[in-house]
Amino acid sequence: MRILLPILIASMFLSCSGEPPKEDGRVTLKLYHWMERDRKLWEEEIIKPFEQAHPTIRVVLETSPYSLYVSKSLTSMASGLRVADLMFAEDWFGQELIHRKYGRNLMPYVARDFDTVSFYHDAFREWQGTAQQDDELFGFPVAIGLTVLFYNKDLFDAAGESYPDTSWTYADLLRAGKQLTIDRDGDGNPEQWGLQFDIHYTGLETVVYSLGGRTLNEQGNRAVMTEPATQEAFRFVRDIFRTDRIASNVTTFINPWEPFVSRRAAMNLIGSHGSFNLEGTGIRWDLVVPPKGPGGKRLSRRYSMAFLIPHNSPHPDEAWELLKWIITKSPVQTIDRQYLGLMPVYRPHAESSEWLHSEPRYNRRALVELAQSQSFPLFSPGWQEWRDNNLTPVLQLMIQGKKTVEQFTKDAERRINNVLEWAYR
Repeated sequence: MRILLPILIASMFLSCSGEPPKEDGRVTLKLYHWMERDRKLWEEEIIKPFEQAHPTIRVVLETSPYSLYVSKSLTSMASGLRVADLMFAEDWFGQELIHRKYGRNLMPYVARDFDTVSFYHDAFREWQGTAQQDDELFGFPVAIGLTVLFYNKDLFDAAGESYPDTSWTYADLLRAGKQLTIDRDGDGNPEQWGLQFDIHYTGLETVVYSLGGRTLNEQGNRAVMTEPATQEAFRFVRDIFRTDRIASNVTTFINPWEPFVSRRAAMNLIGSHGSFNLEGTGIRWDLVVPPKGPGGKRLSRRYSMAFLIPHNSPHPDEAWELLKWIITKSPVQTIDRQYLGLMPVYRPHAESSEWLHSEPRYNRRALVELAQSQSFPLFSPGWQEWRDNNLTPVLQLMIQGKKTVEQFTKDAERRINNVLEWAYR
């Protein structure tokens, strides 16, 4: 996890954290996120219409590069200095903000102004905190990503394989993956892999949970890696790389899309917002829901982005009005850009013909299907520390044949629980 930064640097990050002065009697709100590339979209299509409809409110947009944004947010949490009136967070570091009670409880606003059936309500779970109280919501999820199976139509056509569909099981994934793995010169190093499967990302939990395993208990405060079903699921993961050999065990946290984009992998099991990586590539592609596990069980690891109203904002009511506007009034045709390829949680937008048929064109109905009943979150404080810095390195050793499944799960469980004990203090 990105540990709380020393308060000594707070003044560097938060030098402008004081309350903006009122101008002409208007309340000034600071909106803060990391989408600098789409600043014009936010200013022209969202902020300007909002200010016209709310003449007593002025909105100032501030952006930072992503890594600085996360650091600045966590520094604000530690120091208590004000960074914004309305700010974005991803679910992984949002858990730190929730655990430290950084954001206001938005449920009173939600209960007053919304009917929750207008949203994919299950996405609220990861923003309710570990207590999971129905009357608490510390960030409003505006966009979600689902883990899906991307596939290259040209590579499937060349192999004479039918495209993946909703009937696929993980056995079908293995069968097709073997047909699509091609070692043209017979040197043992395929030039084309059936599957790109990067263990740093959400495909891992999608497979493990679909096969009946799990990494954390229901409360999210203890690892349960040594349970038999979890060990069996990770044995399947190992075999993808070592026995069935349909995926390269060379993975990269930096660019998990490179093999698929370069046409060296026919499929990629990864987050749906990756569709943005395929624009302009010339690849004929689509996506489908993940395969089914035993008993027809299908699950997709979900992740989300939400807006928070920090406790130290002096204008929570005005910030909520801005958030309501963003949720319900954002132009549907540009929501993909607005949320970096994620799907809106507001159902009138996500289920509209305008969004379902917007560019880039792909099987967006698969995302709606998953969001309705087949997705699950995985969240806890200390997420990055236990997932990226403790589970993943030991998993890599298992995939390389340097640890057995039993050794891996035992080591990972111990390491994860050490982190969780610290994170939940």
